[in-house]
Amino acid sequence: MNCFYCGALLAPGTFFCPDCGRRVAEEGAAPRFAAPAEAAPDPEPLDEAGDPVDETAGLQLTQPASRPFVLVSTTGQRFEVTGRSLLGRNPAPPAGVAYEAVLVVVDPGKTVSKSHAELLVVADELLVIDLSSGNGTIVETPGEAAVRCTPGQPQPVRRGSRLLLGRQAIDVW
Repeated sequence: MNCFYCGALLAPGTFFCPDCGRRVAEEGAAPRFAAPAEAAPDPEPLDEAGDPVDETAGLQLTQPASRPFVLVSTTGQRFEVTGRSLLGRNPAPPAGVAYEAVLVVVDPGKTVSKSHAELLVVADELLVIDLSSGNGTIVETPGEAAVRCTPGQPQPVRRGSRLLLGRQAIDVW
């Protein structure tokens, strides 16, 4: 099946197009899960010039991390994160936003969005921020319930946890 909007090839059971991010479930098709009812999101804040405000820019490192966070994907990729990083299948930083690293996740099934999530190290804490990805970001911490990230909201990730981006898994050490 292909996306009705951009024509991208879709994996069976896909709800959102990994290329354009639009909902692609056929009209009348029963959803695989019911999303909880949510209030409409607040409009994106704009500066005086009408450009989006980067709310994470104000988060500053109070001290450097004692050691980098090491991310290891199930495809064998390994990344070290020490500051602000963009993570995705083909990540493209927005104009005017600086990242220490741009991390490309191998995902032949295209379940990871092009720019899926942001990782931010503040002191000795790793935060993940889902960037309104098509298939979402989930944090699994041993002994705790899995947490689906709310787009745009920082979610702490402890060492020993696992990030699920689409069908890809990344262990955090």
